[in-house]
Formats: sequence, structure tokens, C-alpha cells
Amino acid sequence: MSTINALAHHIDQLLTQHRTLQHEYAQLQISMRTLEQELLQQKAENRLAKEHIPPIDQPSNQALEDDLNHLISLFDQAKDVHHE
Repeated sequence: MSTINALAHHIDQLLTQHRTLQHEYAQLQISMRTLEQELLQQKAENRLAKEHIPPIDQPSNQALEDDLNHLISLFDQAKDVHHE
């Protein structure tokens, strides 16, 4: 009889552990869905942020490029004078 009681007790423990594991699994699934939603939201926000990056100011880039070209030409002139 004690063997049957021990077996019943063990089965009861296993069933309790099984219910606990089922509950924990359900909680993990909820957490995973929440994290997936947060990730999708973050990706959408990142995409929107990239789309709303202001375009590069072309006139100021052109001015910088002109200044750089002028400096290069001055350097080339100085180099030519030095070699002559």
C-alpha cells in the first residue's frame, strides 16, 4: 500500500510541476509576443526616423567643394612655382 501511496504522491508532484511549467510557458509566450511587438515598433520608428532625415544642404556642400577646389589649385600653383 505504501508503494501505491508513494506512486500517487509522485504522480501528484509531476502533475503540479507540469501545471507550473505550462503556466511558465504561457507567460514566456506572452513576454515573447510583447518583445516582438516592441521590436516591430522600434523598427518602424527607426525607419521613420531615417525617412525624415533632412536632405543634405546642397548649396553649402557646393560651397565647400568650391573652397576645396580653390585650395587644391593654390597648392598646385605653389607646387608648380617651386618646381620651376
